[in-house]
Amino acid sequence: MDFLDSPLKVVIFIIEIIGCISFATSGAFTAIRKKADYLGVIILTLIEIFGGGLLRDLIINKGAPHIFWDKEYLYLALISIIIASFWFIIAYIPKTASFIEHHRHDKWIYVLDALGMAVFCAAGVETASNNLPDAAGIVGQYVYTISLGVISGVGGGMFRDVFIGEIPMVFKKHFYMTPAIVGCILYAILFKNGFNHIASFSICITLITLLRVLAVIFKWNLPSAKGYNDLVKKKES
Repeated sequence: MDFLDSPLKVVIFIIEIIGCISFATSGAFTAIRKKADYLGVIILTLIEIFGGGLLRDLIINKGAPHIFWDKEYLYLALISIIIASFWFIIAYIPKTASFIEHHRHDKWIYVLDALGMAVFCAAGVETASNNLPDAAGIVGQYVYTISLGVISGVGGGMFRDVFIGEIPMVFKKHFYMTPAIVGCILYAILFKNGFNHIASFSICITLITLLRVLAVIFKWNLPSAKGYNDLVKKKES
């Protein structure tokens, strides 16, 4: 694998594999529960994994998006398809199908989703930092890298939810986008100030995952329009 030409790239690739396995599991569970067929499960899973990166690459505008030709992404896609296929088989066989429904709200599903988001947020900040616009000042560089990091982490899940006809969870539940923003800000600062690359990557992933898991456990949510929501509930009752 010629794209793994340094120890750093090997470590990052391993972390990205973990992210793909995480997102492939949560994505496949969501697609299966929405009664998608096999191809639908695979496509929705790949959209969750690579949708944010695709949008990021289109914004960076450095030619054809990497997911269509880069060997690294092709290997990650293959791993993701294998994981999604495994869960589809579990759901297809009558004796094991109940596993999906019984474990749909298990904490480990949320942990995997959080880990996947964290990995791709960090990868997004790194990619954006290596492709900064020439005219961007210091503030612009931070806004650019943080924004693309968040898009990389949450964009795929947003696309998936739109395709299955739901309001993206990022806009409504469990403190979803906030950990991505906080983690990307921290990683951008560490990256810009020359901290150890792997350490910075790991800190970002740990922080985002921890915040998301705590938000699920303690049901943290940003405030919504409470007065309006209560009014609607009264009218419905």
